[in-house]
Formats: sequence, structure tokens, C-alpha cells
Amino acid sequence: MRYFLRVCLIFLSLTALAACKTNEEKAEDFYQSGLTLLAAGDLDRAAIQFLNVFQHDGFHQDARRKLAEVRLEQGDIGAAYSQYLRLVEQYPDTPDVRITLARIAIDISNWDEARRHGQAAIALAPDDQDAQSIAVALAYRDATQNNDTKARAQAAMRARELLDVNPDDKVARRVVIDDLMRSDTPRDALSEIDRALTSDPENYVYHTARLQVLTQIEDMPNVGRQLRRMVALFPNDPNLTQSLIGWYFAQDDLAGAEQYLRERAGEDTGPIEGHIAVVQFLQGTQGADAAQQELDRLAAANAGTANADVYQTLSAAIRFEAGDQDTAIATFEAVLSQAEPSDQTRQIRNTYARLLITTGDETAARTQVDTILLEDETNVDALKLRAAWLIADDRAGEAIQSLRQALGQQPRDPETLTLMAQAHQREGNRALAGERLSLAVDVTNSAPDEAIRYANFLLEDGRTAAARAVLTDARATSPNNVAIMTNLASILLSEGAWIEAQGVANTLRAIENTQAQQAATSLQAALLLGQNRIEDSLTFLQAEIEQGNGDIEAVMQLVQIHLLAGDLDTARSTLDQALASSPDDINLQMLNASLFAMAGDFETSEAAFRRMITDFPQSEGPILRLYNLLVATDRPTKADAVLDTGLNALPNSLNLRWLSATRHEERGDIDGAIAIYEAMYAENSDSLVIANNLASLIATHKDDDASLMRAASIAKRLRDLGVPAFQDTYGWIAYRQGNLDEALAYLVPAAAGLPNDPLTQYHLGMTYADLGQTEKATVQLTRALVLAGDQSLPQFDIARAKLHELGQ
Repeated sequence: MRYFLRVCLIFLSLTALAACKTNEEKAEDFYQSGLTLLAAGDLDRAAIQFLNVFQHDGFHQDARRKLAEVRLEQGDIGAAYSQYLRLVEQYPDTPDVRITLARIAIDISNWDEARRHGQAAIALAPDDQDAQSIAVALAYRDATQNNDTKARAQAAMRARELLDVNPDDKVARRVVIDDLMRSDTPRDALSEIDRALTSDPENYVYHTARLQVLTQIEDMPNVGRQLRRMVALFPNDPNLTQSLIGWYFAQDDLAGAEQYLRERAGEDTGPIEGHIAVVQFLQGTQGADAAQQELDRLAAANAGTANADVYQTLSAAIRFEAGDQDTAIATFEAVLSQAEPSDQTRQIRNTYARLLITTGDETAARTQVDTILLEDETNVDALKLRAAWLIADDRAGEAIQSLRQALGQQPRDPETLTLMAQAHQREGNRALAGERLSLAVDVTNSAPDEAIRYANFLLEDGRTAAARAVLTDARATSPNNVAIMTNLASILLSEGAWIEAQGVANTLRAIENTQAQQAATSLQAALLLGQNRIEDSLTFLQAEIEQGNGDIEAVMQLVQIHLLAGDLDTARSTLDQALASSPDDINLQMLNASLFAMAGDFETSEAAFRRMITDFPQSEGPILRLYNLLVATDRPTKADAVLDTGLNALPNSLNLRWLSATRHEERGDIDGAIAIYEAMYAENSDSLVIANNLASLIATHKDDDASLMRAASIAKRLRDLGVPAFQDTYGWIAYRQGNLDEALAYLVPAAAGLPNDPLTQYHLGMTYADLGQTEKATVQLTRALVLAGDQSLPQFDIARAKLHELGQ
């Protein structure tokens, strides 16, 4: 008993000693344990021990560093970046951590973060070579975005100097490679890329660069080899598989493409992803029947399994696209009514939800998405669908939360990145929106849709040089894409870059398909016209049409050039010849009626438009043209009758409803106008003009808090666009919310941009008045009343009262 008591006392004393350890000592114990596990190569358990450190010491710098390094070694870039961020928040004056953060940001093309941490690193350690490399990368990025060839060359030269000193400098090497790829001899980049791959053989960026160079120099056999190499290294990247299939197409080797896909798919009872790729290939090359036969075969081979459900519903989706919607929906409902919850069942529900959206049954689609997220709140496809609805409902903040969750699982998903950009635009944060669109371009290796979308975004901001650079890169990756070339040509024409535009036209002419040939004809004519070579343009188009290379668009372009030259008679004869060959073409008939109006023969023009309305009852074009003709010739009653008839025939026409809303507004029926815009906005909330008009009407004519909050929510996206009408809307809402300084910042340029709009002048005048700037307020309000004339809107009564008050 005495021995037992002695043992117990010893045990209790040891426990007491352990209990007396400080938090610092406990943290250090966990840290040392983590180091031991790290030395043994046990990264997972080491990470757990480093995490345990922070329960006792949240500011343990060494543990935070080690945990970040472990996550980086494990390939979890997001987690590593998060730990490094926490480290610089706690210890901001750590240049090596800033350098690491900047490097990671450059690797994932997050240039805002690269700049933030890179500049901090440069300030802390200006002589450090790694910091200098980051400075060079930032300078090179800026020069590229601004199309500053001299600055870009200087940055590239400095990068080469740094690389000579340190051949392992990945940031400098990236700059050197990019510069060589943009040079007249892109083949020279291959040696640098291969040298980089020797030390980092699984680097996605280097492999992508190598593929791009091989594409640029048109080394098609090696393009195929590089794509197969990349597919093997990065099997989860669907874009690579699509690119490889595209390569087979370019080689006119459909049999080889099918064989490759079947080999990749494996056994019929294996994972479905590879077999779905085969089905998609068959559908694209042999048609829907071949795809359905393959799906039916796979369903039979997998009878009684969840895979069979997937194949049956995919077959139903093809029937849906062919027009048999009822049968397809019945198949989905039958499968889902019996299937147990699983990843495959959720995939089926996602497909079903998208079909329901197509039918217009959004309520049922939302039910399917809700079911998916109840089972799996991290389901990426369902999160994307929910985010799209949230954006449309002007709940962009909630959408961003869902999309962050989706990006956490699939950070390179271009659809998620594009949705995130749309959400940021709704919030009025164009800088973040641009960053997401840029990243979507990067992760898809400048895929056409993503590149064109980002280029258009840049053009909205007036960044023409950057948009041109984006499309130029995309053209290098997809050299025969007509959409990329036509968008690029539009920019080149606007810049007067005739030589480059001619190069695009020549490339289009060499592509043997109808779309490319028509685009080449249109571009060549515009190119000549842009140089004021009207006669050459006319001769070219006439020759193209006579040789059978010109379509209806070319004929219309020829007629319009004759009109531009003031030659109405030749325009008429040219059009009459085209009508003799294609009398039933609505576009030619529309131009015919318009020519009569231009010649002053309004009666014949009206009769022609009315015949078209009868002959083409589902076309809104003749209705719109006739309405405008009647308004222009001071026949408003007839114009109203045409619009009413058109709305009865085409109640969903966006343009006709737009005219109707304008008519209601002009007649003082503001509630009627708002109701029409609300309906249009519910169907197309992405339209900036609809959003502006709706928000403007609400903010101008409604006084309740709920209406003002709705207007503010809609108008957030207008904040940084620099369009006078948008500035007026946003500025007036800011005024209504009491933010006078912000209101002034937007209303001053709005009033300058819309000098003859009385409401815009009134808005600025009221803002000056509330800011106590009496003289300026008097000038603006007086101008508003002069412009308003006999308009009876209540705003002008308020202006008169305010002027009287200011006079006193």
C-alpha cells in the first residue's frame, strides 16, 4: 500500500509539473514535435502539430513559416498563401515572405496581389535579387498592358541580366520566355522553356508556353506530342483534352481522335467521364443519332448501376435538344424518383436543372439546385447555378460567397471565374471583375470566349491597347478562330493600324470556310473605306459579288458605301439588282424601304414596311423602322397604332417594349414606364442600359426608402463606367442618399456630357444648392428650366421654388 501511494504521489507530481507549463512552453513542444515529424517526412502529422502551436501562441513566427512551407510542398497553394498572408499581417517587415507571396501571385496571374506584396518587398529589400526580379516582372506586365514596346524591351533586358546572375530565378525566366514568345522569332523561346522544364518538369505554365510557341510556329506534329504530354501530366484539365481533339481535327484525323478518346475512356463499365467525351465527340462529328446509339449501348452495359442512370439521362438530354422535351423530362423524373443520393445523382440533377431553365421553369430548376445543396453544400455546379440567380436578383454579395466556395474546390474553372467577374461588376467593383476575367483567360490559355469577353471589358474602360494585346495572344493560341480575328480587326481599324488589319484579312481569306470568307470580304471593304479609298472599296466589293464571294451582307455594304459617297442613284440600281436575285430577303427589303424614305418617297417607304410586317409577322425590324418613319414625319397617332399592333404580335420583343416604355415616360405615365422596365430587367438584368433606365426612373420619381434602396442596388454597377447617363443616375441616387460630395463627383461630368438634358442639369443644380454653392446652383437650375421649356414634371416646380429660395 505504501508503495502504491508513493507511485501515485510521483504521478501526481509529474502531472502538476506538466500542468504548470506556460503557453509558450506548450507551443514550443508542439513546434519541436512538428520539426521532428517534418524531418521524418511525415508532412501531414507535422502540419497538425504546427497548427497545435497556434492554440497556445498565435504569433509563433517559425511555426507559421513551417506550416506555409509544408502546404506549399503538398501542392496546396491556397492554404500556403493563406498562411503566408497571416504571417505578413503579424510581421509585415519580412521581405522574404513578401517575395514568396509575390511569386505565388505571379504564378497564378493575380497581378494585384503580386504588385501589393512585390512593392512591399522592394521597399524592404531593394538590393535583393528576388525583389529586383519581381520589380522587373511588374514593369514588364505594365509595359505589355500599355503596349509600350520600349519599356517592355528594357524590362526584358533587365530580366536577362538577372537570369545570367541566377539561372534558377523563375520570375526572371518567365519574363524572358514571354518576351521571346512575343518576338519575331518565337522559336527562340523553346530553349529557355525546355531549360525551365528540366528543373521543373511538371510546371503547367511552362508547358502551356511551350504549346503556345509550337502553335505560333505551326509545328503541328510537335503540337500533338506536346498536347499528349500535357494530358498525361494534367489529366484533370478538360481544356487540354479538348485542345488535343482539336489538333486531331486540324490533321483531318477523326478516326485517330475517336480511337484516342476510346482508349482514354477504358472499359465500358469504368468511370463515366471518358465515355461522355466519346459521346460528345460522336455527337459533334456524326450527329445526335450516333451519340444516342453510344449512350444506349453504354446504358445496357451498365444496367442496374448508377452509371446507367447517367447514360439514360444524357440520352434524354439529346432528345430534349432535338425537340422532344416532354419525353426527356419524363426520363429525368423517372430516374431521379428512384435514384439514391450520390455524386452521379447530383450530376443528373444539375443537368436536369439546366434543361428546366431552358424551358423557362426556373422555379423547378431552383428546387433541383436546392436539393443538391442540401445533400452537398459544396457541389460546384449547383453553386454556380445558384450564384447566377443571385446575380440576376442583384444579390451579388451572396453570389460572391457561393462562388468563393466553388473556387476553393476548382480554382481554375473559367465559368466560375466569369460568374465571379459578373458579381463584382454588379457590385460596382470593376477592378476585381477585370482581375477575374483576366484569370479566366490565363487558365484557359486564351480560349476564344474568355479572351473576347475580357477584351470587350477592357474596351469598355477605354483600354484599347490592352484589349488588342489580349486578342493578339488569343490569336496565337487559336490561329484560325474567326471570332477572335474579327474582334481584333475591329480594334486595328479603330487605331488606323492598316498593315496589321490587312494581315488579319489575308489570314481570313486563306481559311476555306464560308464564315471566314464573308468576314474577309467585309473586313477588306472596311479597311479600304477606313483609308478613305472609297473607289477601291466599291471596286473590291463589286468584284467579290460578281465572283460569287459576296453574300447579302456584302451587297448591303456596297449599297451603304454608295450612299456614303452621296450616290443615291447607283445605290438604288445596285439594290434593285440584288432584289432581282433575292426578292424574298428581308434585309434587302428593309434597305429598299429605307432608300425610298431617304429619297423623300415616304408613301412608298411606308407601304413597303407595311408589306414586310404582313410577310414577316415574327420580325420586329419592319415594325421598328415604320414606327421611326411615322414619328420622323410627324404622324404620332399612326406610330402609336403600329407600336400597339407590334406589341400584340410580339409581346416579348425587347425593342418594342423599350419604345413603349419611352412613350409612357414622355406622356408622364412614370409608373407604366417603370412597370415595363421592371419586366425587361427581370428577363435581362445584365443589360446596363435597362438597369440605368430603371434605376434612373425610380430614383427620379419615387420618394419611399424601399424604392431608393432598390435603385441604389441596381445602379452600383454603373459607378465606374464613365458614361454621362450612367453618371447622372448614380450621382442622383448618391444625392438622394445624402452623399453630396460623391454626388457632385458624378453629376459634374454627367452635366458636361449631357448639356441639353434638363433633368441632369437640375440634378447638378440641386446638389450645388444643398452644398451651399448658391451661385453655381442658380446657374444650373436656371439652365434646367430653360431646357425644360413647357415640360410639366414636378422636378421643375421644385427647381423654381429652389431658385426663389436662393434669391431670397
